[in-house]
Amino acid sequence: MSTNHLNKYLFLCFAICLYLCSTSKVLAQSYSTVEGDSINPRAYITAGYYFPAINTSLRIDTALGIGTEIGLEDLGLEEDKSVFKLDGVIRVSPKSQLAITYTNINRESTALLERDVTVGDSTFLKGSGVGILFDVDYYAVTWRYSFYNKKNWNAGLSLGARAVSINTGFGAKINERTYTESTSITAPAILFGVHGSAYLTPKLLARYSLEYFYLSVSGIDINVVESNAAVHYFFFKNFGLGAAYSTNSYRVNDVPLGDDFNGKIDFSFGGFNLFLTARF
Repeated sequence: MSTNHLNKYLFLCFAICLYLCSTSKVLAQSYSTVEGDSINPRAYITAGYYFPAINTSLRIDTALGIGTEIGLEDLGLEEDKSVFKLDGVIRVSPKSQLAITYTNINRESTALLERDVTVGDSTFLKGSGVGILFDVDYYAVTWRYSFYNKKNWNAGLSLGARAVSINTGFGAKINERTYTESTSITAPAILFGVHGSAYLTPKLLARYSLEYFYLSVSGIDINVVESNAAVHYFFFKNFGLGAAYSTNSYRVNDVPLGDDFNGKIDFSFGGFNLFLTARF
């Protein structure tokens, strides 16, 4: 997803936040007496399919020099995927809740290089056939505190931990010899943000969140932006369907990729999520 599209979406999320905050008090007064129409079930669980558009660039350097920055989708990795995604929100106290998310995005491909590419200690020549993989496990845990906590709406601040586990590798067979380079990294981050939820009708729940992190230490730069907007419609008291749109953008410069490597990773994914939802 381009930076312009990301900025437009973040602005839209902010506008939605303002709208919900300005109208949710009126909405809450409309059906605060309806049984089951409350923002405070003990837990919400959603499970479904996520359809992210993915953009990835990678550079692996060594002490001998800077490697080649590669757009991995240009080497045949899928730009669009459908993957399983699991979310949960657990009420810890009347004003606080814990949100948990997990998804996994695995991709691999083969391609012919259109230029020489240096990865770590190996240089793959133009015309070489290469295999590439880029597997990601995404874990998110967020503590949310609601400074505004009414019967059918809440809003507040959040503090979250993220871990993006990346396993990537390149391989090529040249003159009957096989060359491979691979590396694994887990990129942790602490995100600060805003969140809110409101029942727009007795059966329709809307949620939003926006989180951000930036850190520069010892030449290592980390920049993370995440956003999510979702609606849940409960056909029954405890079960329903939902849809969401989310964005995740990670940029890490001069990140250690092993004892002898460092480099740069730009990884972003975002798209629609369709899911089953339950509240208890």
